[in-house]
Amino acid sequence: MTTTAAAIAGGIIPSDVTSLEAHGIPALPTEREPLRRHLLDAIARIRPILEADAEDNDANETLSWPSVVALYREGLLSLKVPRELGGPEVDPQLYLELCDELCYINPSAGWCAFINSTSASWLGAFLPDAGVERIFGDGGMPIASGAIIPRGSATPVDGGWRVSGRWPFASGSAHSSWLLAGFRIVRDDGPGREHMIFAAPIADVQFLDNWQVMGLKGTGSRDFVFDDYFVPEEMAFDLMSTDPRKGGPLFWLGRPGFVTPDHAAFALGVARRALDEISQQAGSYQRGYLTSTIAQRGALHHDLGKCDQQLRAARALCREAIEDAWEFCLRHERPDLERQLRLRGACVYATDIACQVTTAAFRYGGGNAIYNDRVLQRCMRDINAAAQHFMVNTSAYDNLGQFRLGLPDVNPMG
Repeated sequence: MTTTAAAIAGGIIPSDVTSLEAHGIPALPTEREPLRRHLLDAIARIRPILEADAEDNDANETLSWPSVVALYREGLLSLKVPRELGGPEVDPQLYLELCDELCYINPSAGWCAFINSTSASWLGAFLPDAGVERIFGDGGMPIASGAIIPRGSATPVDGGWRVSGRWPFASGSAHSSWLLAGFRIVRDDGPGREHMIFAAPIADVQFLDNWQVMGLKGTGSRDFVFDDYFVPEEMAFDLMSTDPRKGGPLFWLGRPGFVTPDHAAFALGVARRALDEISQQAGSYQRGYLTSTIAQRGALHHDLGKCDQQLRAARALCREAIEDAWEFCLRHERPDLERQLRLRGACVYATDIACQVTTAAFRYGGGNAIYNDRVLQRCMRDINAAAQHFMVNTSAYDNLGQFRLGLPDVNPMG
């Protein structure tokens, strides 16, 4: 069934989003350590709201309004937005830490936060000035979402393109005012190589009410459709070739580097929460006919220790990959092929480890872990849903292996 955003927004009214955006976000510290402390304190302040909304998020298939307001007002839906447009433009290492903490608290809220932050930042950094003025010009901070995979086809016309297509997984769209979508330009010889991204007001989008899933329920990641929709030139850019028009080194990370901290942080945060949950429960939980708690089981001791080390190693690998790529960005260069491959590979590895750690914690939780209001079952569902995302597909290992063998035409997003 095709419908409008307002009809499936879980009680979120578009005018409420507009009103929220009009107030913008507060001025944030510009120095890194004060900014880090401020944002970590902000996450701690809103933690009770995010945790209280978790069940409602799943039931409504989108974030609840109190969570949206809390995240927005603390600047957590615009973490990557260029400073010159009012955002904090946090560096990727700090972003990894912040999103890890959000996903630890509430996976769906953390997922939406990184989708909204990344989407708005792309618009601010890469759109032509006229498009940026249209979106950011009123002084507020827009909330954006979308799907950049190039599922749309476009025909060139005067002043822009006519775009049609259907895109999956518009996470966070129910509380957004702008939506991004990827497309290819069709010419006489077929679709071009450009990977174009356009932005449209949410009121112009038709959504499919098809987000009935096993995990990440609260993200509202519905499909959406455009049919012969006119996109003016100032509202689109080529993701692969456009240099940043605004912002600093962050926007030279390229693809997949720009979204590596998003997905890596999600995996690390969810697995860390699962590990903490079983550690806290172990001293009081008995299984089956046993009179002793599971904290007395040698197998648990071994597995907790191993999982702890695996998770720390995965986090260290992600930080190393980001640091190596960041050296290029500081020179206003895109990281080379090897760094792009290692960024995505680290992200995939973190997800693999997170699935193993979360599964181990869930299994030790026994029957007590399977109820819908339990943190362990939510971690289990959400990490496995996230692991289906193409960004963390194990083809990243194949690509890195091809590079090590010196094979030609290796594609980091292949």
